[in-house]
Amino acid sequence: MHELELRHLRVIIAVADAGSLSKAAVQLGVSQPALTAQLQRLERRVGGLLFARSGTGVVPTDLGSYVLSAARLVLTDVDELMAGIKQRTQAVTVAGMIRVGGPPGLIVPLFATAIAERLGNAETSIDIDSNPVELARKVLDGKLDFAVLEENPGFRTPLPPQLHSRVMLSAPMFVALSETHRLAGVGDIELRELAEENWVLPPVGEVPEQLALLRVCAGSGFTPKIKHQVSDSTTTRALVQAGAVTLAKPVAREGNGLVIRNIAGTPLRHEIVLIWHEESTLAGAAEQAPTSLLDAYSKLVDTNPLFAAWWAEHKDAPADGATRAVRR
Repeated sequence: MHELELRHLRVIIAVADAGSLSKAAVQLGVSQPALTAQLQRLERRVGGLLFARSGTGVVPTDLGSYVLSAARLVLTDVDELMAGIKQRTQAVTVAGMIRVGGPPGLIVPLFATAIAERLGNAETSIDIDSNPVELARKVLDGKLDFAVLEENPGFRTPLPPQLHSRVMLSAPMFVALSETHRLAGVGDIELRELAEENWVLPPVGEVPEQLALLRVCAGSGFTPKIKHQVSDSTTTRALVQAGAVTLAKPVAREGNGLVIRNIAGTPLRHEIVLIWHEESTLAGAAEQAPTSLLDAYSKLVDTNPLFAAWWAEHKDAPADGATRAVRR
């Protein structure tokens, strides 16, 4: 005999409580023929009839009454088990713990501090991960309450339907150069002026910056020379100091031999996306999270004058993307 699953027990209980296959089918959201076929398969599994059919409906057989009684006990135990699990997994929430994840840099610690202050100095923990797919998985699995994703328009990380997202910022991406570079003294650098430069960028498998750059450079009639694929900022900075160029995030900091310059026409943008689970029990935190994230970015306006100027003009303007469930 094949094993019965919990879903099978729920079908048996639904049929018994409804007293007819047609009423049970409506309650279960299936067609009557489909329910009839399912019940016949269940009866083959147990090796006997579970219900006697009549012109007015169905009644449990002796075997059916035994299975029905046991099924109610099993599902009661399962429901109590799930309630206990939920109570224990929410214990962190009750204690005030808020788990925040995001990429390397200052923004995640600042975001965690800002949301904690707004919720009466709640306790927080942070998880740093440069891979947006992994961050989304951690939110989906309940290991994080909120995650900050750094995205590029047109190359968004696919999110499962259970996750909600909100685009908090859509700011320009800049270019970082050595302070001795031939273009270091130029205010707005035309993208085509970088056609012969050696680029250093993160691997395409980690973040989509390479793909975004390739797309806009193709529109300007050239293919960028991506000579170095580097994940860590220390090595990237050393290569740029030695003459390479790289894309700079809005909050990239000048200094130590590097300058940040604007790319004329703002062909590349950097999106900050906040994500959380639709079944999050942190109702208060979910309400405070967007403002807390913007508070965090407000503390980074002195990183470079270009971001400061952009922030002053756009800080009160809504980003392109209200809170929504993303289904892709």
